[in-house]
Amino acid sequence: MGESTTTKSSHSSLESSLESSFTPTTKVPHHDHKSNNAYANTKTYIRGVNVGGWLMAERFITPYLFAVNSCHLQGSLCWYPGQMGAPSNLTLTSAVNAKNGTQVRGADTITEEPLYGYDPQTSYHTLCDPTICQPVLPVITKEPTDYHPQVSLAGTKDYPVDEWTLGETLRAAVGGLTTARRYMERHWDTFVVEQNFADLADAGVTHLRIPMSYWIRRDEEDYNVPQHANDDDPYISGGWPYFVRACGWARKYNLTVWPDLHGAPGSENGFDNSGHFLGRSSCSGWDQSPQNVQLTLDILTDLAEAIRAQGLDDVVTGFGILNEPFADCDADVLRNYYNQALSMLRSTLGEHVSVFVGDMFRGFRFNDGAFWIDAEEHHDTYLDSHPYHVFFEQGRAFTPRQHIAYVCRSNTGEVKECCYEDAPNNTVPSHGISRIIGEWSGAYDTLPTAMVPYLMKGISTFGQAPFINRTLSRERKDFLRHFVEAQMVAYEARDAGVSSGWLFWNFKMEGGAFAEWDFLRGVKEGWMPPIPEPHVASEDLYGSCYEIYNRTNDDYSLVVDEFPDPRTLDWTQWQGWDANDDFVMSDPNIPNAPYYGPPRPWYIRMLFPMMLAGLFVFVLRRWQTRKRRESVGYTELKV
Repeated sequence: MGESTTTKSSHSSLESSLESSFTPTTKVPHHDHKSNNAYANTKTYIRGVNVGGWLMAERFITPYLFAVNSCHLQGSLCWYPGQMGAPSNLTLTSAVNAKNGTQVRGADTITEEPLYGYDPQTSYHTLCDPTICQPVLPVITKEPTDYHPQVSLAGTKDYPVDEWTLGETLRAAVGGLTTARRYMERHWDTFVVEQNFADLADAGVTHLRIPMSYWIRRDEEDYNVPQHANDDDPYISGGWPYFVRACGWARKYNLTVWPDLHGAPGSENGFDNSGHFLGRSSCSGWDQSPQNVQLTLDILTDLAEAIRAQGLDDVVTGFGILNEPFADCDADVLRNYYNQALSMLRSTLGEHVSVFVGDMFRGFRFNDGAFWIDAEEHHDTYLDSHPYHVFFEQGRAFTPRQHIAYVCRSNTGEVKECCYEDAPNNTVPSHGISRIIGEWSGAYDTLPTAMVPYLMKGISTFGQAPFINRTLSRERKDFLRHFVEAQMVAYEARDAGVSSGWLFWNFKMEGGAFAEWDFLRGVKEGWMPPIPEPHVASEDLYGSCYEIYNRTNDDYSLVVDEFPDPRTLDWTQWQGWDANDDFVMSDPNIPNAPYYGPPRPWYIRMLFPMMLAGLFVFVLRRWQTRKRRESVGYTELKV
């Protein structure tokens, strides 16, 4: 699909350089700030980024990784144009297949046995030739689901959608698992490089949340997990040495590493980012299986022991023990797992290791005045929340100021829902667990689960992802600056004292379709604000959320460019959140449209006509009664 067929094409011709008053800088010096809040001055905030799409791959971060073609299955490591990590001097070359003498373009030299084993010292400077390297499309795109609405492409053939189907596809290559691992090792070796960590440190980042798969160490010699049925799944292991290397870079640049177990056996949510997209959002594959719960704890134990044994515990000071368990998780099963994992991590990595846990998308459920509030036992623990504006249709239809208003009211309020020792009065912040916003972004109008299939369709059809060189307009960058500032202020919740900070998703993205998720691009272009020193609240630098709202340009036509148009979708499929707030919904600049808002059930839509009909019947019967009385000589007495 070409760029001209989508709503984003208007952005592609705009200037790529930032022409605004915002100047990309690094850390803001301490002497530039003065706080009038004693709590903020004594607190050290966590400000970090996620290193996502690396040790747990996701299509919207690295679409080319999932665009497996026939040359790859023959052992080639050819690249796509614009693929992240590719050498700068790529050429379309010819190679001779020694097995049958035919000429193969766009592939590394293929002999009777492929060149097994990825060697980072060997240069692979070959482009995939779309006339030779045909797309491998093993997946039939699922119909729309509650969390993954897909528009018009349901039922079509697609590339692998998660690491499960990617592993199945790669294992079918010539050479099997060896070729598959070679393909993945190139990704692990090139997607994250040392310069990324240097740039993040220069930008003021202090923490790196690194999502990883549960199978990352499966083939390590010291892997210490009892054998379970899950060991025959199709995942490709081998990423652990690259994590160890990254810890060395983090140590060099004084960055703190917090690995996060991003997927569990059976899947704790059914999302593609758990490694296995199940087509439904549910925790049942994990919490309903005692074997999977125990296996998860065993895997977490192995990871912790390996971190200690390999001397990484000076830089790995925290751990996320389960990412985004879905809202239907059994609370007792989940909390019991949390308690066991906390105890194990503290006994293995020390009493001061930080631990963060998923909030089931419902942080208020943990505000019961009892969950992890003990200062001695639950210090340095965090309830992890992930607020996004693109995963509910009402939010994607907001005007620019509505987005800021939603941050000020709804997002800020959600941060303050937990955690307190005197719940439900909520006046005494917990001395144990606090809040952390472990994922958030600058995205606000493009639905990833709808855009990604179009990116993959573009690759399979034209050999290149759409929007690979997409640029952002000056107006869009200016709004992004305000949108990000407001979120930084909201997620620190300075006045409430319940939050410890945030981590932006993601450190970088492949291509331009999801530029608003790209931290390093935001720093370069100036829409990612400078990060204050750790003891300085963002509000002290950027003002209150409402002040940011007041200085935001509300020109809808210059800033908002929804994909797909939320007014064309059935919001009952997946709404998630509701902006039930007069301040948010009172923006006078809401554009006129034939349809705005979620479709209402038939009985709600018929309520007003039924009331009119009822009133008509009531008046008619009163008139008929009066006429009957008058016909028999009865006249109402007026007093």
